[in-house]
Amino acid sequence: MSSDKIVYKLNISGGKEGPGKGQSKLIEIDEKKFRFEGMKIGDSIKGGLIGFPNYEFLITGGSDRSGFPMRKDVHGPVKKKILVSKRGIGYKPLRKGQKRRKTVRGNEITYDMTLINLLVTKYGEAELFQKIEEE
Repeated sequence: MSSDKIVYKLNISGGKEGPGKGQSKLIEIDEKKFRFEGMKIGDSIKGGLIGFPNYEFLITGGSDRSGFPMRKDVHGPVKKKILVSKRGIGYKPLRKGQKRRKTVRGNEITYDMTLINLLVTKYGEAELFQKIEEE
């Protein structure tokens, strides 16, 4: 484990419905406030733990300090080279049927992670997103 303090960047998405529809917000949180180690893609987080009371968030992905994306189908806190053939997380083929070996992270969060993607599943009273004025 490195000696410098760990700061997570949380990319919070409003989802497809609710007051934050189509919006996102990037915040930074210190590891002393809440530790994400050991959590996996698909786990829920109570919003009060990271400063948003009565909210609920779902972990949808992230990336490590080298920029390698997390994939739900790679199990554990590992970095692996996998053969990918279809458009998905970490790969966009140029031709139909093209395959490539790409390096990706597993579905478990470790101390190497810098960016964690969250989706709002339950809204609370606090204002998280700016309201868009419709004309």
